[in-house]
Parts: sequence; C-alpha cells; structure tokens
Amino acid sequence: MNSDHDNTASRAGTDVVNPWEERKDRGRVAALVAALALLATSPRGFFGGTRVDAGWWGPLLFAGLVVALGALLNGLILFVLTLTLPDAVLELVSRMELLGEPADVSGLEGNSFLQRILPFLGLQLLLLFLPFVFAFGLLASLFSAGFAHLLLIITRSPRPNGFRGTGVAACYAAGAFLLTAVPVVGDVLAIVGSAGLFAVGLHVLQGVKASRAALLAAILPLLLFVGAILQIVLAALAA
Repeated sequence: MNSDHDNTASRAGTDVVNPWEERKDRGRVAALVAALALLATSPRGFFGGTRVDAGWWGPLLFAGLVVALGALLNGLILFVLTLTLPDAVLELVSRMELLGEPADVSGLEGNSFLQRILPFLGLQLLLLFLPFVFAFGLLASLFSAGFAHLLLIITRSPRPNGFRGTGVAACYAAGAFLLTAVPVVGDVLAIVGSAGLFAVGLHVLQGVKASRAALLAAILPLLLFVGAILQIVLAALAA
C-alpha cells in the first residue's frame, strides 16, 4: 500500500488531479460529478492526473456507476416523456428507441389501464435490473480494455503501464456513457464519446501516438456498428 507521502510525491508535478481518486475526502457524489466535469472539459488533464498504480477498484467502480447512472437517467426521462408527450410523438420516440414496428409499441391500444401503469412497471423493472447494468459496465470496460490491449500488442505499440494502463483508460472512458440518458441518439453519442476518451487515455497513459490511439479506440465501436447494421439488414430481409 502507498503511504500519504508516496501519494503526495507521485503527484508533485501534476497540475490536475483525478477527482475520483480523492473520493474519500470529497465524498463519492461530489468526486463523481467533478470527475465527469473534468472528463468533459479537459480529458487530457484528467488522464494526466490519473494514477495508474492506484488500484483497479476505483476505475471499475467509476465505470459501473456511470453506466448504471446513464441507464437510470434514460429510464427516468423516458418515463416523463411517456406521461407528457402526445401519443403520436411518443410512438415515434418509442419506435426509434426500440427499432420496432408500430405494432410493437401500439399493442396496448384499447386498454387504458395497462397504458397508464406500463410506464410505472417499466421504471420498477429498470430499478430492479440496475445491479446487472452496473455489473455490465464493469465487464464491458474490461472487455474493451482486453480487446484494445491485444491490438496494442499486435501493432507493437508502446504500453509502459501494461494492461492496467489500458484498463484504467477504458474504465474512465466509460464516463461518456452518461450520454445514454439522451433519448434516441444517446447510445450513439455514448459510443462515439467513449471511443474519443479512450483514445485520449491511451495517448496519455500508454504513450501511444494520438493518431494510432484514435484508430485503435475506434475499431471495436466500428465493429459493433457494422454488426448492428447487418442485424437490421438481415431482419429486414427476413421480413
């Protein structure tokens, strides 16, 4: 374990400190808000102030909390929209969210009771599944880190901090998943934003050239995008 003296010495030349690493002093909520704000305004400064040797739990906890918080905010926003939007607009939003046909989201027509309680049931289910969303955030960050680190090895890119450096970058890049709260386009914004943050993290923490870091960070999101397009095309052909 590092002493307080060691922590101070390791940060002596650092202008910016990762707020999440000070959560014991600041409090978790304040540290999370400050970390997200710094990631959004100065990602290079955020990663420059991040200690790779501070352990795994902090970055993993950050990733899980942000992914779960994004899902919760998205659910709350959709809950409010369900109660306030006109039916035609709500159906359009639902179709774009679910990629469904009109019948998929209008099957409750004629049953006003179910239409009224459905948003509340959906919110209850979301709260029930939040622990699983949290765990998904952890696993997704580790998977993304493993994939990217394999690419670093294949391309013989610098990796002075080993897998931990790549993992820390991937976990904090998950901060962009707060954007999943935005209806309809939130998932796309989150994936693009996390890829950008991951590229900055690889550049700062592992010393990878900025252009190469951007390319490596974009490969997995690009594969996911192509897979989603193929799924939509195959579903359309099957119909």
